Amino acid sequence: MIKTILVPVDGSQDSFAALKEAEILAETLESKLIVLTVLTDSKVIEHYPGDFLTTDFKKAQALRGQQILERAMEAVDIKGEVETVVRTGWASEEIVKCAEEKGADLIVMGSRGLGGFSRTLLGSVSNKVLNTAKIPVLVNKGNK
Repeated sequence: MIKTILVPVDGSQDSFAALKEAEILAETLESKLIVLTVLTDSKVIEHYPGDFLTTDFKKAQALRGQQILERAMEAVDIKGEVETVVRTGWASEEIVKCAEEKGADLIVMGSRGLGGFSRTLLGSVSNKVLNTAKIPVLVNKGNK
């Protein structure tokens, strides 16, 4: 039985399409919905030259995470329990860790996130989650 569904959102159209699918599943199965956004860890970019990594960057990141979750909560209309979570780090790792820590039974995510460049550089987040998660992963291809 699927009691808890985790859906990571990054502000992309695909992630919000996955959120709608997760909402339908959660409503149908009377499951708890956990909406997660993962912020870039400053350690990922601090080896780049320049002085752009300041507290302003960290504040901007926190604000961005809050805005993504606010948009996500505006997009869902579910009667059941919904929890929001913000984490910082590598997206694929944090998604899998969050699923384990929260006892999720299913991860529903988009097939593509915000940037093609980051996917080329880091590898597909959805692919990494598919290969490392210990629970089922539903990858929504979104609306083409």
